[in-house]
Amino acid sequence: MKTLFEKQHMKFTRKDGSVLTVRKDGVSYEDAKKEKKSFDISFDKISYIIALSYCNSNSNYNLLFEKKDKSAPIDFTSDTTIINDCHNILETKSILLAHAASKLTKDFPNNLDTMDIDLARSLREKAIRISNGVISGAKNSININDIRRVQCASNGTISDLLIYKKEKKTFWNIPDMRIPCNEITLPLIEAIVTRNTGNGIDFSRGNGFDQKNCNFIIIRYMDSNFFINSDGTFDTEWQKQIYNRISIFDYDLEYLLNK
Repeated sequence: MKTLFEKQHMKFTRKDGSVLTVRKDGVSYEDAKKEKKSFDISFDKISYIIALSYCNSNSNYNLLFEKKDKSAPIDFTSDTTIINDCHNILETKSILLAHAASKLTKDFPNNLDTMDIDLARSLREKAIRISNGVISGAKNSININDIRRVQCASNGTISDLLIYKKEKKTFWNIPDMRIPCNEITLPLIEAIVTRNTGNGIDFSRGNGFDQKNCNFIIIRYMDSNFFINSDGTFDTEWQKQIYNRISIFDYDLEYLLNK
C-alpha cells in the first residue's frame, strides 16, 4: 500500500477558523467556536466509523466514531462547505482512507490470508471480522478462497456487498454472505475476489433512483494507491488490474488534493 499519510498530515482549515487534521494514526478537530465539539482520537481506539448520509447527499455528512471502550461515539459533521458539480468529499474521504490504511496496514494487499481485524457491523451478522482467511459474523462465515463473485448493492442509504461462492447467478441469487460497504470492506473484498477470479466487485447495479450503477461507491470509498507497493511496484498482475480499474475514475485522494 502506498498512502500520502506516511509522509504528511492532511490539514483542513474551515471558513470559521476550525481546523481538521487527519494523520496516519488518528484524527483531530479544533472547533473555533465550541470547545466541546473539539476532539482528538487515535484509530486504534476506534472500532468503526459509520458514515451516515455519505452516499445519498453531497455535503454535511455525519461521521460516528464508534469507540472500542463502548463509550459515547464522537459525532462529527464533515465537508460542510458545499461545492457544486463535483463529489464534495475531501474531508470525509481523507478520514476514511486514513482509517482504512491504519487497519489494513502497509502490507495490504499482500496480507489477505493473515489479516485479523474487525470489518463492520450489521443487524444480521452483528460484529463482522476477518481472521486466518475467514470472514465471519454471528450468522454466516465464508473462507476468502471460496469467494467467486461479489455484487455491490446500494439504495444510497444502505450499501452492501453481496458475496457468492458461485460465479454464475442462480434463479434466486441469494448471497452466501452480505456485509456492509465501508472504507475497509471495499478494498479488502475487491482484492480477494480479483485475486480469486480476475474479476473485481460488480458495481453495475443502480440505486433505484438517480444512479444507473454503483460507481459512486468507488469514488467515495476507494483509492487506487491501496493496491500499489510503497516503492511504486506491483507484486502481482491482479494488483495492477485493480489499480487501473480504480485510478480511471480520477478520484484518488492525491487527485482531490490537487484539484
